[in-house]
Amino acid sequence: MAYTHLTEEQIRKLVEQDCTAADWRQVTISPGCDLTRINGVHFYGTVRIGDTGDSHAVDGVKLLCGIYGASIADCDIGDHVRIANIGSVISNYIIENDVIIQDVAALVADPNASYGNGVELETINEGGGRGVKIINDLTSQAAYVQGMLRHNAAFTKKLDELVEAKAKEAKTEKGRVARGAKVLHCGTIRNVTIGVHARVHGAQFLENGTINSCIEHPTEVGEGVQAKSFILSEGARVESGAVLDKAYVGQGVKMGKQFSAESSLFFANCEAFHGEAVSLFGGPYTVTHHKSTLLIAGLFSFYNAGSGTNQSNHMYKLGPVHQGVLERGCKTGSFSYLLLEAHIGAFSVVIGKHYANLDLPNLPFSYISEEEGNSKIVPGMNLPAVGTVRDGEKWPKRDGRKAPKKRDLIIFDVFSPYTIEKMRRGRNELLALSEKVPREKSFVMYGGAQLSRLLLKKGAKYYSLGIARYLQEKVLDRVREALTKEKQWSAAIASLKPLSMLEKPEEWTDVSGLLTPRERLAALEETVASGTCSSYDELLAEFQAMYDSYRNDEWQYIYDIYSKEYEIQLNAVTREQLLAAADDWEKAASSLQGMVTEDSKKEFGAFARIGYGLDQTEENVQKDFEAVRGTIETNGVVQKLAAEGDAIRLRKEQFKNLLTSTTA
Repeated sequence: MAYTHLTEEQIRKLVEQDCTAADWRQVTISPGCDLTRINGVHFYGTVRIGDTGDSHAVDGVKLLCGIYGASIADCDIGDHVRIANIGSVISNYIIENDVIIQDVAALVADPNASYGNGVELETINEGGGRGVKIINDLTSQAAYVQGMLRHNAAFTKKLDELVEAKAKEAKTEKGRVARGAKVLHCGTIRNVTIGVHARVHGAQFLENGTINSCIEHPTEVGEGVQAKSFILSEGARVESGAVLDKAYVGQGVKMGKQFSAESSLFFANCEAFHGEAVSLFGGPYTVTHHKSTLLIAGLFSFYNAGSGTNQSNHMYKLGPVHQGVLERGCKTGSFSYLLLEAHIGAFSVVIGKHYANLDLPNLPFSYISEEEGNSKIVPGMNLPAVGTVRDGEKWPKRDGRKAPKKRDLIIFDVFSPYTIEKMRRGRNELLALSEKVPREKSFVMYGGAQLSRLLLKKGAKYYSLGIARYLQEKVLDRVREALTKEKQWSAAIASLKPLSMLEKPEEWTDVSGLLTPRERLAALEETVASGTCSSYDELLAEFQAMYDSYRNDEWQYIYDIYSKEYEIQLNAVTREQLLAAADDWEKAASSLQGMVTEDSKKEFGAFARIGYGLDQTEENVQKDFEAVRGTIETNGVVQKLAAEGDAIRLRKEQFKNLLTSTTA
């Protein structure tokens, strides 16, 4: 666009409209600039102004584009922009087309600012040593390897170089307010880049940050927010008095109601309200909604914090150096307390206050409670719980990310090589303990918790059911798929051979939402440490390759573990063995499904009706309850579970019919 210097007549007109300039020669305008829409403006340094035509809705009222009541210093202002009522100054910014900036105390940027990129957060361990540098393109996986893989010094050094190089790309001479953004009724904003169609409304103070945004999912910063050294991702919503000091907020995250976060990370679809986070690594779907809840110095994902949840990481010796890990899917009950260090197995529930250092990674799906100051564990109790089923279904449905590029790579599977292998270890350990513990002992200590002797075999049984259902179902599905493609039995069975070539397919890890074999993560370490991976973008491509290989890697795990569990080689499996597998699957699936169904029916028992039909007859109590909660017969979850029983039997019969119809 051709910008022109002001004529003497144009300068005189602007002066009449209460405008001044340190040097009018440094003010240039586009052909579409209507000078009548520039009033009460003071120019400093080099300023360019685009087309001032059109209007924008501000608080429900159409207002003209242009510049009104502002001091502008060293700025490029695009087309169809409205700037009005600036308390101090807008300085050193590129303001793109269709932007609104109104009632803002100040919007200033220093030359060569990094806008939050490269700021290091002391996550997971408040005492340091697990620093994560935040950048615009940060993902939960890239953050995880920064913070957790500290055993490999060469890898850590090279990774830091890749991240630092990416952070330097964000440094610019001027700040930027991208096209379509709205900045209204705010306090001071310093060194903050504001993305496409972002909405900043009533923020109190923003400094050294980036608000990434996109037209598909605009990012929102609302009333009373204070944020310093931060990065927000597309579709994030931070509002109602949230306070951030060194924080990364991922795609689709919701945060507000006076929540405060310091040196903390929140990745895809996290929700944080009322409480507090310090040195938190909030992997995808970390949720905390309540007051008096403190999440500190820990690694979480797919997590739900009950009201008053708290952890202690300070033993008053070497400072707050203790850390915790709650594997994916954990929950903590109201006013639960964990003494860190602690390591809780996947999909476990923690109730009560625990003063021992719990170390329970090999007992997933457990119920951990406290009685008379002692921690107690019921292994596998959450496997037949309806809540676990509900959680597995809700997470994919609640993926609120709308940006074209989803940064965090998430495997949603509740049952996976990661959790199944933990169940296999847990089952074997429980069975071994059941053989060793004398009958006169009522409990055994395990990982800091009391484990009842009578629950050893029961927990092992739960795990065995879960293992059988997973392995048999995956094998039957794979065989069914093979037989629909290959009509010859030999060709179909030959196609079961895995495509992956893992040396240790039984060893898996959870890289903050991405389930992957450990050796793939080790290979990534080597690739980075050796310099073969030469950029941060290449690092992200490596994670994408791991994500893309999940189903093949999962099948190799199943292929190998199946032979260990059942002493059957799938490359030589017979019809008779598969018919028996179908029966075994039906038995395990029906047993677990039946327990889940019965668990769901408890929600309609006598205790559930307490408080309904006040001062009414028993008949009206029931009617009141049904009016609010419905009945077993009308509840969608219960009916779906009941229907699954018939579906299990039907799937087995269909599979058997397919086997018998296939030629040799």
